[in-house]
Amino acid sequence: MSNVAWIGLGHMGVPMSANLVEAGHTVRGVDIVEPAREAARAKGVEVVATVAEAVRDADVVFTMLQSGREVTEVLTGPDGAFAHMPRGAVAVDCSTTGIDTARTLAELARENGVGFVDAPVSGGVQGAEQGTLTLMLGGDLDHVATAEPFLKSVGSYIAHIGVSGDGQAMKVVNNAMLGVGMATACEASVLAQRLGLDPQAFFDVVTRSSGDNWAFRTWFPLPGVVPTSPSSHGYEAGFMIDLLKKDLGLATALGAEFDVRMDTAASAEKLFADASAAGAGQRDCTALALHLGAQVDPQTVPEQGGAA
Repeated sequence: MSNVAWIGLGHMGVPMSANLVEAGHTVRGVDIVEPAREAARAKGVEVVATVAEAVRDADVVFTMLQSGREVTEVLTGPDGAFAHMPRGAVAVDCSTTGIDTARTLAELARENGVGFVDAPVSGGVQGAEQGTLTLMLGGDLDHVATAEPFLKSVGSYIAHIGVSGDGQAMKVVNNAMLGVGMATACEASVLAQRLGLDPQAFFDVVTRSSGDNWAFRTWFPLPGVVPTSPSSHGYEAGFMIDLLKKDLGLATALGAEFDVRMDTAASAEKLFADASAAGAGQRDCTALALHLGAQVDPQTVPEQGGAA
């Protein structure tokens, strides 16, 4: 099988890299956080100290980080992956970075004799664990062809959208809708609670009615109804409020650039920004419901730096 490097062993990176280990690949991983490194080791990832060591003989180098700045830092410069990858290897970035970052990285990769594919994902931690993510690819056909066999171990739907940056473009518009859906799911759930509606009955009716959406159905924001929702696990972050705020910001910025009104996305962005400013940025995005006044048993919501 092949050698794979994985940079960024967070909530998504660990299960995604574990799926590649399970497929028979040798995976060398890098992260700056020891609990993340330990979680990866437990899944069979060979954790190494530096990016250069991870990528030295890799066929494919994956990145899964929180921002375009971080992705750029680990891929570029004298200590970055591009400088140490074998010529002809391909970097696959599964982060959400924005279009311009992806296109810049593709050009820098080309200058270093390696390939680059922007491959943001959708499906959350559960999709990462189950290998059922959706991946949206931007890049040259030959680079996509190199990456695709590996991507089949982490996703069940892989779409080559177009040239470099197009994967990011698709992810931005998708997450604009996710952010709005999550915001309205939280608002409506709090209102339903204040009206005295049973949360289970509310969920059962909406998921069979016109108000249903993926965020509501999969990440229902009140605990005890959807067992796999972060709300049922103390609002432990799968997709942090700060990350969804960032993604909504990417969407509203593109709307301004292309003269498209993004009023609902901007409203959702403000809600998540307010929750972040109140200290909830590191909690899961479902914790917006707490910021909006949801009443939950305090024993089910552990204290942490992101408490709403």
